[in-house]
Amino acid sequence: MSEVQEARRSTKEENNCKSQIQKFYAGKHILLTGCTGYLGTIILEKILRTCAEISKLYILVREKRNVAIEDRMKKLFENEVFDRLRESNPNYMEKLVLIYGDLEKEDLGLSPENRRCLIENVNIIIHNASVVRFDVKPSQLLRTNVIATEKLLQLATECPHLKIFAYVSTAYSHPSKIIKEEKFYSPPADLKLIEDVIKADEENEAGISNEAIRDIIGDWWNLYPFSKATAEGLVEAYGRKRSLPCIVYRPSIVVGAYNEPTPGWVGNKNGTVLLSRAVRAGLVHVLQSDESESNMDLIPVDMTVNGLLASIWDYVAHRETHEPRVYNYGSSDWNPLPNKKLHEYELEVAHAYPLTGMVWYPFLLQINNFYVFSILFTLFSIIPGILADLVFLLLWKKPMIVPILKSVILNYATLRRYLYPKRILKTDNLKGVLNFANSADMKEFFFDLSAMDWHKLIQVGNRGLRKLIKEPLEPTPAALKKYRNLKILHYTVVGLVVLLSLNFFYRIMCSIFSFLA
Repeated sequence: MSEVQEARRSTKEENNCKSQIQKFYAGKHILLTGCTGYLGTIILEKILRTCAEISKLYILVREKRNVAIEDRMKKLFENEVFDRLRESNPNYMEKLVLIYGDLEKEDLGLSPENRRCLIENVNIIIHNASVVRFDVKPSQLLRTNVIATEKLLQLATECPHLKIFAYVSTAYSHPSKIIKEEKFYSPPADLKLIEDVIKADEENEAGISNEAIRDIIGDWWNLYPFSKATAEGLVEAYGRKRSLPCIVYRPSIVVGAYNEPTPGWVGNKNGTVLLSRAVRAGLVHVLQSDESESNMDLIPVDMTVNGLLASIWDYVAHRETHEPRVYNYGSSDWNPLPNKKLHEYELEVAHAYPLTGMVWYPFLLQINNFYVFSILFTLFSIIPGILADLVFLLLWKKPMIVPILKSVILNYATLRRYLYPKRILKTDNLKGVLNFANSADMKEFFFDLSAMDWHKLIQVGNRGLRKLIKEPLEPTPAALKKYRNLKILHYTVVGLVVLLSLNFFYRIMCSIFSFLA
């Protein structure tokens, strides 16, 4: 055993009684942005519950639709995701400091007093906020994702007690990379270009044109990964040129919780949740994927947060030089999940726990060719959906299927690029953190994807989805009866189609032989 390995083993034994990561966060002043989003909510909950000995957690919140930040946070903490926190740490509000801020405004919207408070106290900055929607103005997205990052980096350089600036990016910030290493890549733009685009968008009444945006982003899929890649470049520049201790954390596709705070918890009905619901409801029967080549790079939200907090600890506690560092977090290189296996698990759940709103028997075809996929999607989803809505109209009822399919199609058009390409996300840096973690660390901050059971994740995810859409956790007798009837109808239709097809080909063959005779 080498001296380094011996030292690591000794450290583990010495600290085995208590989590080293918890010890690290004790007494720290932490600034968190983006705490009201899906990932941010779990970061907020995890720190307050598991790292209860922090000094203060400052959260940057803006008013929204004229709702004060205090009211926004009060409503957020009413969410069931904070139930465990309320039980284990009922005095958690004593650790929380609400800071009014707006990432789109000059100087982040901070008052001089709040800015001074942050500069004098903050040890850790976790910059998680970003605009991920594609229906906002380019200027709004770029101000939040790029300009605000630069402002926060500047703030970080003024904090005398700062230990680390952690930037939460995405595994798809450089989407053209088939194998994405844990390193910095050349950014697609500098601040000057970003400011010029913002100016052009704001000064033009119709905004900057889509053609101009496409010319600017080049090989990037859209403005979101383009903006995240640009922000990563800013983090690297501040780290190298100003000696700012900083990391970039790149998670892949974040899905429901594996263990905590509630197994299966999902925060919204969009993204993979909408697609999964559509498959289980019998609305979508065809997906474009190469089942033999591609893996779904999914990661549970709670393990993603644990990986982030462990990365911060690792960088501060174990890095001899504070060069900027990248931590990737994804399953493609750690515990790959083939598309075929995921779809098997999804259908297993769909058949065992049928939804009340099911419209057809769930089945799923995986097609690699885009044109064949489009034809089959039209045949199996769009045409039946239109016919069903025509029946609703004849019955003087509101059309239901086509509006849902429209949302699914728009959602899937974006998701398809992220879900199915064969890409490998290298995760050696985060795997290396396991060498320093003791048993208490891995219990409180479990992020080892090799120890995760995909089948369990899909099972608990089913419970989370059912709770989200207000379905009983167990299927109702009515849902089971509907499922049985749809199954009979489905196989009856399949049988008729097969018989008609055989009859059609039989007639053709008879005609051919008659002609030849």
